[in-house]
Amino acid sequence: MVGEREQVPAYASVVVIGGGVMGCSTLYHLAKAGVGDAILLERNKLTSGTTWHSAAQVRALRSTRNLTDLVRYSIDLYSRLEEETGQQVGWINKGSLSIATNEDRMIHVRRQAALAGLFGMRADTISAGEAAERWPLMNADDVVGAVWSPDDGRVSPSDLCAALVKGARSAGARIFEDTGVTGILTEGNRVTGVETDRGTVKCDAIALCTGLWSREAAAMAGSEVPVWPCEHFYLLTRAVPGAEGNLPTLSDHDGHLYIRDDSGGILVGCFEPMGKPIDPDRIGSDFAFQLLPEDWDHFEPMMHNALHRLPCLEHAEVKMLLNGPESFTPDSSFLLGETAETRGLFLGCGMNSVGVATGGGAGMALAHAIQHGAPPADLHEADPKRFDASVNSAAALTARVPEVLGKHYEIAYPGRQWTTARNLRTLPLHDAWVAHGA
Repeated sequence: MVGEREQVPAYASVVVIGGGVMGCSTLYHLAKAGVGDAILLERNKLTSGTTWHSAAQVRALRSTRNLTDLVRYSIDLYSRLEEETGQQVGWINKGSLSIATNEDRMIHVRRQAALAGLFGMRADTISAGEAAERWPLMNADDVVGAVWSPDDGRVSPSDLCAALVKGARSAGARIFEDTGVTGILTEGNRVTGVETDRGTVKCDAIALCTGLWSREAAAMAGSEVPVWPCEHFYLLTRAVPGAEGNLPTLSDHDGHLYIRDDSGGILVGCFEPMGKPIDPDRIGSDFAFQLLPEDWDHFEPMMHNALHRLPCLEHAEVKMLLNGPESFTPDSSFLLGETAETRGLFLGCGMNSVGVATGGGAGMALAHAIQHGAPPADLHEADPKRFDASVNSAAALTARVPEVLGKHYEIAYPGRQWTTARNLRTLPLHDAWVAHGA
């Protein structure tokens, strides 16, 4: 690791801020593309904040081909990083199983399977009986069918970042832990450098990969970044008979649950119908490998769903209810690309709980955007310029992100609208129309 008193360089062509999976991946891809003087600044330690406690599921299918291709790139990268760097990443390819418990969900998962085929992926619609064979601990009495995706898997987030950093260092990049950013220098709405508690670094571009602190960090450069954290829960048990080996990831979206084995026990996570936002100021800048308090009252409805799906949990010994913060955006899509307000400030943040799955491909795309001015494919869904400043107030974000978390597993029916943080901007005749009953 970097010596405690080592000074940062006077100049680096690109400064990556943030040592989670997005920052490590971006640094790796910059270095591999020839930007050997790139540096990464992390105010605590690598993976601190959110990455270290990620459930680290890697499921490839997304709503568009280009977003899907980012995760497919991640899968390819994660499966070969150990051979390249000698550092294990904990890649486990056991596939994923998405079950349906009603006809609407079954139509939805069938469409997912068809979409996967269109994108050139393997995905098969299977019966409830076949699903039960793949997950013997599951209660399948109410399951009407499922989709089996054999290429999905999971990874160890800390080991993954260690491998990415090792690969980046081998190409000349440098990492500075325990280095806080105190300011971003700009001139004529363009970044010119970064001020740290170890000195100032002049630079041509910044990759801002600061997770739930990205709104505050971007404000130092005069940019609006609507990112806000929610509390995110998953249950960990001690050893459960039948969970000794590696099982597929099980998605029970009607029950708002994701489930997998974990060191011989069970991990049950949730995206409950309405999440719990938390002010970043309450979390604090020194939040590194801490967790938020357990909240069993909030988790109780999800626990009932989990006991229904996995009856074995009734007698399982609970290890902990993990509660860690994750960042969300107002429309559930992450931020990747250059900001509208500040040239040279590139975002890789607001990952909406898909940071590890998307991180390999998103880091590649962000590095490409920094070098070439645009990502390698159309990623308009992730373009930071899509947001107006009106969505970036603390009040609007606090209202919206719990709904974003809650819709993570919802069926996206045509015409679905957000119900929170509306009427932030209105047309001149808005009040008159409302008065006439419009």
